[in-house]
Amino acid sequence: MTIDEIVHVVDGEILQGKGMENLDIKYSFAADLMSDTLFIVNRDDEPILLMTGVTNTSVIRTAAILDIPAVLVVRGKKIPQETIDLAEVNEVIMLFTKKIMFDAFGLLYQAGMRGCPWRIR
Repeated sequence: MTIDEIVHVVDGEILQGKGMENLDIKYSFAADLMSDTLFIVNRDDEPILLMTGVTNTSVIRTAAILDIPAVLVVRGKKIPQETIDLAEVNEVIMLFTKKIMFDAFGLLYQAGMRGCPWRIR
């Protein structure tokens, strides 16, 4: 599913990453605790969408460390400009929707997005 398709499905918008709308995302992972993202297993080396309510710079730092190319902030939360700027520096696509996480994930799943493989430690 491309970034453009994701934005359409969740009635969202691209805050950072214009020009990368054709990036194809195979998996999504939802977490508000950035430590939970350490459980992601990217076996296929496919691009992942991280769905979260976290709006501070830690979400971008986590995405950059784990090579996650796209972050979708849910619940209509205001995203500080500092976070958007850091996303640009790290080439992380920053998306936004007013939908709650449950609805956004459900809509994406219905449209063909799958949950990212993960592991229990």
